[in-house]
Amino acid sequence: MKQFAVILIGISIIAGINSAAISKAPFDFESMTCNITTPDTNDCTGMPTLQSGALMLAKAGTFKLKAHYNGCFIAENVTKSGIFQVFNFKETTRFELLTIRVMGIKDNQPDFPRTLGFANLNNNDLDGYLIDLSAVMHTHGQDTKNIITAKLQCTVNE
Repeated sequence: MKQFAVILIGISIIAGINSAAISKAPFDFESMTCNITTPDTNDCTGMPTLQSGALMLAKAGTFKLKAHYNGCFIAENVTKSGIFQVFNFKETTRFELLTIRVMGIKDNQPDFPRTLGFANLNNNDLDGYLIDLSAVMHTHGQDTKNIITAKLQCTVNE
């Protein structure tokens, strides 16, 4: 009987450790603004791609992206807003950005939910990168070379 109790206690300890490692702790952060920069490139793309901008992440789980998109024959200042989901890791945090509303795109696409991309931040320095999938989605997946990885540098809003 004593061995059975020891085994049960051991299993419960292991189960407690595993569930703690798997569970997501709530992400407690203050609203922040991230400056966006992209590496200089001389490549000319037919679709507008992210060049610069600001990403505002609100504590309430919403975002607003004010961005400048540039292509061979078109330049657009676009504002996208929506919601995000947070995924916590040991030293980084990933935000999946879901666009709900778009303003400024010249081809007048209707507003409907779609993934804008992923923002990945280093928890200590609040720097990281944004993977912008919107250009690929804009071309309906026909031109996958337009996936842009932009640098992010964030500051907490006071």
